[in-house]
Amino acid sequence: MWGSFLWAAVIAGLVVLSQNTSSTETADGPGDDAPINGTASAPIKPGEQKSSVRISFPAKTLPDFELQECMGDNLGLKDLKGKRWVASFVFTRCTGTCPTITKAVMDLHNDKRIAENAADVTFVSFTVDPDFDDVDILKTYSEIWSPDRERWKFLTGSQQHIYELIVKGFGLVVKENLGDDRRAGFEVAHSNRVVLVNEDGIPVGTFLGTREEDMVKLRRILTGHDEFPQPVSTSGLSFSSTDGNPLQIQFELQATDADQSETKEEIPSVEEPDGGSNPPSVDQEDEDGDSTAATSVSAAAHNAKIDQRLPSWAKRLPPANASLNTLAAILLICGLIAIRNRREQVHRNFMVSAFLTSVVFLACYLAYHYALGKYTGEHGKRFPGHGIASVVYQLILWPHILLAACVPVLAIRVFQHAFADRRAAHRKLAKITFPIWMFVSTTGVIIYGMLYHWPMAAAAPAVNR
Repeated sequence: MWGSFLWAAVIAGLVVLSQNTSSTETADGPGDDAPINGTASAPIKPGEQKSSVRISFPAKTLPDFELQECMGDNLGLKDLKGKRWVASFVFTRCTGTCPTITKAVMDLHNDKRIAENAADVTFVSFTVDPDFDDVDILKTYSEIWSPDRERWKFLTGSQQHIYELIVKGFGLVVKENLGDDRRAGFEVAHSNRVVLVNEDGIPVGTFLGTREEDMVKLRRILTGHDEFPQPVSTSGLSFSSTDGNPLQIQFELQATDADQSETKEEIPSVEEPDGGSNPPSVDQEDEDGDSTAATSVSAAAHNAKIDQRLPSWAKRLPPANASLNTLAAILLICGLIAIRNRREQVHRNFMVSAFLTSVVFLACYLAYHYALGKYTGEHGKRFPGHGIASVVYQLILWPHILLAACVPVLAIRVFQHAFADRRAAHRKLAKITFPIWMFVSTTGVIIYGMLYHWPMAAAAPAVNR
């Protein structure tokens, strides 16, 4: 009875989840007029109002640069001329917002609509910790994100060159933390903005890499749903501090709706390129003081940190465990078929094989969690889904965990009855043990699929496993 109830709950949850996912995919499907991330939209037509665009003043070409790419070549501004590109700023040992930013860039990089509508767009990730992030370390870090090497570049070089480019070229904050501000994973304070650069090497838009709405806006631009920002003439526009030093100022210009009478103009921040101002810490969402993005590290950042630190042998254990769970379930079914056909010897062999498979699974599971604790200091990955998906995941996970603890005790007791030829007791306990064992083995595979292969459209903290 309990086995039937558990299976009914799992099947119902998966059906609901499937329907929810299908509706999302339908709303987000490919096509020129397809909405992006559930936001209804259509291509911009002449004369239509456009949504807000963040543009940098003054609009000027980036200073010439040439840095080392993690695959061994050099990449400079001259190589990017004629292309539209997206710049991001991260470092490999960051435990704050960098994994979230790089994950957001990865989502753009993997978006088929961007690849189809803007095949020439290049993604360029600059390290803000070049003294540590040499070519080899940056290459290892880049492999976490499985980039198309022609479309996504990871750059390092001298700290002075990179910092001058970020501050004087992109107009963003970057500063190496020193003294009490320097903590493991927070060695550098930097802006969390992702910058859109046009074909002439001019930054034309900035977007918070830690804010989903901003990345949706950038995706809409890259797919052609929104108009590509144009440089703004800044003749006669200049700002300076009281000591005469130039300031980099960011504006947000927002077009009015039809029923509004005036256009908003906001000045969210003033940044001093020479470091005179106090840059925000790396765990702030951005220099404009919107909110703290890393109050709790997102599931994407948490999982990326684990992938970065876990040795390769340990990364192979979760799929191996899923395979062992699958094999155990198959052996259990074969054993059930054999005993119903009164083939006791075959039944015994299948059930012993299922038990040994589960023992191997347990050993691999413990080895994986030992590696997690030793190399990452974490207990497990977090489910990246949210909403109904997160509810379904937890409804499957908790019965799985609780019943998994019962399987070894029940299975051993069933075998004791069998080998002692206590057939009545064996059959009675087997009727309880079999559905629990099958449930644990099958849901183990389901949990693996949801935890490691769920489309990471959003990242929210969830239950560890």
